[in-house]
Amino acid sequence: MSHVFRFRLSLTFLGLCLLSGCSGGDTREYGSLTGHVSLNGQPAPQGTIISLLNSTTGAASSAQVLAGGEYKIPRIQVGTYQVGFSSQGQSGAQQPTDPDQIMKAIADGQYKAPEPSKEIPEKLRSPEGSGVSVEVKLGENSHDFNL
Repeated sequence: MSHVFRFRLSLTFLGLCLLSGCSGGDTREYGSLTGHVSLNGQPAPQGTIISLLNSTTGAASSAQVLAGGEYKIPRIQVGTYQVGFSSQGQSGAQQPTDPDQIMKAIADGQYKAPEPSKEIPEKLRSPEGSGVSVEVKLGENSHDFNL
């Protein structure tokens, strides 16, 4: 391929890109979301999954609850989200929180079901049906969930 042909091809591509409005930037706005999740007045078990769904835009995010009930979502699209929560086994150092490790523990017969007092109620498990929501604005956001 000659240098002239490559140059013309590059100019053609650049022109088409400019005409069609090509842009490499993400024009959506983002914020962060942090807070605590409590269940029956106590920190939610470590490994509990918090799931967020924006039914208007289809944006979704999730995070694991850390020790002490804390959660962090460092980057999430701005908007209003429905929120769901799901238990991932008993809390404690011996219980895995990584999804792959949980599946291995189940396969090995080592997985322990959550204690009833630490079980997330069925109604709260799905973002669509929980009735729990949070609004994320540009910048840093904090919201605690008391279940």
